Amino acid sequence: MIIRNIKTKDVETVVELWYQTSIIADDFIPESYWGKNKDAMASIYLPNSETYVAIEDEKIVGFVSMAENILAAIFVEKKIQGKGIGKKLLNFIKRRRNRIQLKAYKRNTKTVDFYTSQDFKIISENKEKETGEYEYLMQWIKE
Repeated sequence: MIIRNIKTKDVETVVELWYQTSIIADDFIPESYWGKNKDAMASIYLPNSETYVAIEDEKIVGFVSMAENILAAIFVEKKIQGKGIGKKLLNFIKRRRNRIQLKAYKRNTKTVDFYTSQDFKIISENKEKETGEYEYLMQWIKE
């Protein structure tokens, strides 16, 4: 697997990966919420983030996006989750940062457990206005 900077030609694939993974991982949020955010993901969020894609067999299988020290997104293709790709993407970013914060939906226990296993600590809990869901603010600090 290689990790490289996102290219313009990758954006459509990355947005679709984000969308397909989000509707499964966060199935407690209406699919329409994710659908209405696809354009913003492509035109606002990705262009204004530091984004890297994971490539396996010449195919994008995951990506990670940072907005300064905020982990804005990390997604891996559903059918190959659990094979270490997310951990590799996270470690790739950890080598480039001293501190990382992220938000994870409280009801997405799989995601919260993943970050906890990667030495992230829950530092607060808030209710997200747009979805009405509770989310954790989590943080990792390099030792």
